[in-house]
Amino acid sequence: MQTATRTYEHGVNGAAPYNGLFSMPGYQVYEYQLVLAIPDTIKDRIRKLRQQFSEQYNLPVPRNSAVMIPLVKFRQRQLLEEKMRSSLHQLVMGWRPFTVNLKDYKSMPTHSIYIPVTSKSALQQCGRELKSMQHLLRPDTNHNPFFPQEQQLIIAAKLPPGIYEKAWQQYAYRHFNAQFMVDACLLLKRKSGGQHWQILQRMELKDMPVGVKQGMLFA
Repeated sequence: MQTATRTYEHGVNGAAPYNGLFSMPGYQVYEYQLVLAIPDTIKDRIRKLRQQFSEQYNLPVPRNSAVMIPLVKFRQRQLLEEKMRSSLHQLVMGWRPFTVNLKDYKSMPTHSIYIPVTSKSALQQCGRELKSMQHLLRPDTNHNPFFPQEQQLIIAAKLPPGIYEKAWQQYAYRHFNAQFMVDACLLLKRKSGGQHWQILQRMELKDMPVGVKQGMLFA
């Protein structure tokens, strides 16, 4: 099993305990995301677009510049992390590598501009399979996992009044095109309430049958 402990573009900050839950070892609740592994060339293009937007509209550059396309966001207790991680790894190994297309711009009225993922069928199938194991993606029934309805890459969010309207008049007619092959996902982790994510594990898409996956994981 391939694991990684480096930070996802930033270090990990400390955070307050999660809702006063047990502080005993193993009972701490952490936040997780399963995201697509995006090529550096694509991430660099998105960062430059964000930088250009900030300069054009005299806005501060976002402190967290991570470029991510999440499949699911969730919380889980430390003592269940290994079981959750193993199950996710087995699931992801069964997926066939697929293409992601990014095209043009869309907006969330009054506050955000983003680039949508226009290739949806493979991502929707991934979402359905992840939902089948969502009992492992929550610490209790009051904190269910979050599955994005639409995958996207944010260019600007939480825009001040007036800036959104001015910017969208331009970006509604701009074009963007990019494509990349997804051959891996990253499982990210941070302390509950923290700002920055750490790569917990890289999971390769191998299009493997169930029996082969189990043999590799438990050999």
